[in-house]
Amino acid sequence: MLVHHVEQQWDIAVGRPLAGATEAYVAEATTSAGQPVILKVLLPLSGRMGRHEVTALRLADGQGCVALLRDAPDLGALLLERLGPPLFALGVPIVRRHEILCDTAARMWRPAPDCGLPTGAIHPGPARSVGK
Repeated sequence: MLVHHVEQQWDIAVGRPLAGATEAYVAEATTSAGQPVILKVLLPLSGRMGRHEVTALRLADGQGCVALLRDAPDLGALLLERLGPPLFALGVPIVRRHEILCDTAARMWRPAPDCGLPTGAIHPGPARSVGK
């Protein structure tokens, strides 16, 4: 029902689901202009994590990660550019895959103050007294 709603709202045709998705429904789709895209519908349990994903993709603007073409945060739906096959499917050796992935992460890893994303910083809690 939700996928059909998004198909109509965004004027896309959703095709087969992709294998391997664990926390979202992910399927091939095509725009009315013929552009191959990906529809990703997050599980309702994703909550803030889904919003974080949308925020991160907006900030990255396709640099070092997939481009976010459209989103409907209230529905948990994202329309993404369709990328090519994964590196392992291309037979890229593991060492080279790691180099590519590290280079890619370095391209998009940058400060984004006041954007609402978690920083990963550990904040010390209140001081505890040690028992006697």
